[in-house]
Amino acid sequence: MKKTIFYISLILSLILLINIISILTIDMDRLTGYGYGYLTGKIILFLAVMFIGYLTRKQILKKKTE
Repeated sequence: MKKTIFYISLILSLILLINIISILTIDMDRLTGYGYGYLTGKIILFLAVMFIGYLTRKQILKKKTE
């Protein structure tokens, strides 16, 4: 189950990273106040998913070394 959560978080973080990069490269000049809030929310969500992936990765490595 933890491997599944790890791989889902990895895929989700890659999708969010691509979305963030596309916003920064293509739509940066058209962002309004709401757009900056949307971008900030995406970044926070990206960091949360990466943290979940880090936590599950850490537990997977412990099991392999035992």
